[in-house]
Amino acid sequence: MSTTWMLPRRQFFRSLRQSHYTSPVSSEFLASSSFKFVNPRHHVVATDNVSQKFPAAEIAGLSDQEVLALFTSGFFSGFIFGFERWILRIGGYNLLPARYTGFQPDSQAATIWNRSKVPNTHLLPIGTCLFGSFSILDKDFAEPSDYSSSYVDYGFGSDEFIFAGCHRFQITRLPPNMDSESESGSKGKQPELQVQIQLQHFRCNPQRNVPSVAEYIERFHYVYAKALFANGFQSLLEREQSNRT
Repeated sequence: MSTTWMLPRRQFFRSLRQSHYTSPVSSEFLASSSFKFVNPRHHVVATDNVSQKFPAAEIAGLSDQEVLALFTSGFFSGFIFGFERWILRIGGYNLLPARYTGFQPDSQAATIWNRSKVPNTHLLPIGTCLFGSFSILDKDFAEPSDYSSSYVDYGFGSDEFIFAGCHRFQITRLPPNMDSESESGSKGKQPELQVQIQLQHFRCNPQRNVPSVAEYIERFHYVYAKALFANGFQSLLEREQSNRT
């Protein structure tokens, strides 16, 4: 088993330094089917987005699904999520089960309780529930030849409860930045391709049109989101580098 989940390594600290935390998320995310399942009454939401750009060469040979699977594995199976994972496994999921009115899971969906069962090569079927509280609500993969985004959505909480939300893990392969030629001073050299990884997030109170209870721990959420993102990034970059050696 990989040791990625055990200790913070160089890529983890690199991400903490280089990732950016902002409040807005994409309009596509807020108009998605996942948003409608989690927040069917369109109550007020709080949003945030952790993102990081890096050279596409660092994940050369990986499909979008493989990238998202590696990030998922690091996020949910890593050391940062460890305490929350333990709380959920001993019964904490009963306080916040993933359940949405009208949502129909895939017939192959199951509940995963062991971190070693979270694959790092592919994404699980829609409706799969991780540790009783995080359900895959949607996933979509872009064509390799275009510059659109691929994503997977993990809903948490319930539209029948006072707290719910959704994480979107997203990869976007960015078009060449032609300005990089003049900036580097290397005319005729192909600009370096970049990719962007994002952790988009919204949370709400599906029952009442008021801010969710999580707004009382906003500072903690900022630190936790950055650290979870860094754990996912570490899983992605370390796995790819180990495959090259």
